[in-house]
Amino acid sequence: MIGSAWLHLASFAVMLVATRAVRRWTWLYALSVLPGTLAHEAMHWLAGWLFGARPVSLSILPRRTPDGELLLGRVLFMRLRWWNAVPVALAPFLLIPLSAGLLWHSAGWPALAWPSLGLKLLAVQCLLATWPSGRDWGHALGGAAVAGALTLSGLYLYSRFGFALR
Repeated sequence: MIGSAWLHLASFAVMLVATRAVRRWTWLYALSVLPGTLAHEAMHWLAGWLFGARPVSLSILPRRTPDGELLLGRVLFMRLRWWNAVPVALAPFLLIPLSAGLLWHSAGWPALAWPSLGLKLLAVQCLLATWPSGRDWGHALGGAAVAGALTLSGLYLYSRFGFALR
């Protein structure tokens, strides 16, 4: 059983390293992480819908930006505001438990069986798709800065005037 667990983890690690190694071939990498890109953008879409950001479009077609960077996918929103930007931007982190669950379920088969390898590949895709993009971090930090400033202002007013604000 313990040897089997190590074989499961080793095959997961090999898939993870192999997928990352393909990064030097841009378009091959974009195709190899397409399921993860779909999961990443779907998390933004779902969080945007739940938090009222009104998602209007989702794209997982890779394209080059004017500055030459590869954009793997994107979701556009009508009402992305400071109060909903943080959960929408950081929503892909919810793929971490999904990745762990897929890896856990892959242990139900022998380590190198096709169903087990397929689940591990999906787990790798989810794990690689968890990290938010630079634009995601920008939205999250902007929303967090406004929320922090409002919280500090409220705490200052409370400490200065106490319950007199009623």
